[in-house]
Amino acid sequence: MTAVDWLLENLPLRYKNAMLNTCQEEINKAKAMEKEQIIDAFEDGYESCDLDEAFEINRKLASGELYYNKTYNQNK
Repeated sequence: MTAVDWLLENLPLRYKNAMLNTCQEEINKAKAMEKEQIIDAFEDGYESCDLDEAFEINRKLASGELYYNKTYNQNK
């Protein structure tokens, strides 16, 4: 669960309905920004590991996009 998802899930119902009705575009933008930040952080971490560590990780499976989808889109 991402921070934005957590926030939306834990808002009191009266606030959640108001936000979803008035801020859906901003919520979608925040989720897209959050996704890019997670992907970038994953890929920066991968690029910073030493050569021996990098060979232990299958690059085909070690993309930030794949990591994000596997970690945060499990129930969607």
